[in-house]
Amino acid sequence: MIFGYLCLAAEIFAAVSPDSASGAGIAGSEGATHILPLQLALTGDHAGAAVEYRRLALAADSAEVRAVWRWAAALEHLRAGAPGPADRTLDRAELDGVPTVPLRLLRAKIAEAAGDRGAAVFYWRGVFDDPNAEPEARSVCSRLAAAVLVRENRVEEARCALESSPADESARLARLVAVEEAPRRAPWLGGLLGLVPGLGYAYSGEYGNAARSLILNGIFIGLMVFAAREEQWAAFGVAGFFEVTWYSGSVYGGIDAAHRWNRRILDEAADDIRGSAGWSVEMDELPRLVLKYRQ
Repeated sequence: MIFGYLCLAAEIFAAVSPDSASGAGIAGSEGATHILPLQLALTGDHAGAAVEYRRLALAADSAEVRAVWRWAAALEHLRAGAPGPADRTLDRAELDGVPTVPLRLLRAKIAEAAGDRGAAVFYWRGVFDDPNAEPEARSVCSRLAAAVLVRENRVEEARCALESSPADESARLARLVAVEEAPRRAPWLGGLLGLVPGLGYAYSGEYGNAARSLILNGIFIGLMVFAAREEQWAAFGVAGFFEVTWYSGSVYGGIDAAHRWNRRILDEAADDIRGSAGWSVEMDELPRLVLKYRQ
């Protein structure tokens, strides 16, 4: 471990020495000093990388560079699984004037990590509705927002998001039409059919669960009949207790199976619409923010 730290110190010294400088000005000097947080992030210590980026922000000579270092610190906080500190650090980056698109993209990522899908859609919409944003950023954000909206069964809003994209989204719009035309299952009908053991499951295509429900209910009903004929009322009571459990499970299971059917339609469509859409940042280019988009 000591040898590793010595090697890391040697790399940092070589990077910041005058003989190794490849450029001049803020970008060159600031770029050299962030080797340590890069190394920490590569080893999985994202919390440590966030601390180092915040140190760089404190030492920055301009608000522009300070904003980028704080944005990077917020990203590393998020990668460390701490959306709260990430959000607070990003607040300070916003005050320092971090560019709007990276700000909104990271805001959306933080909101998504915190489970606030509505906020994530809000920030994505801020990008794809911005005519000054890069076309790649707008198309990625429209797809990300549409995927979340479809998952929440807000198909018409998802269509509006895709129509705002500068890219050709005809295939994804066709996928929305398929969602609207897909057969749904009524939970109330699944529960009603569940009065016949297994039929509620079969209604939603869960034939394995249907067979299991039918077999188990049949076994315990048979035990109840046998115990009643033999006047074994204690055994009848035990079998009856378990049969009530399995029979009520058939009814509620039919309801749940219908919900799962409908949820599966939305989730599969959301996955198709999202595809590989996303973004990443070239951390080694900091403090110059270079974003890469995946379509």
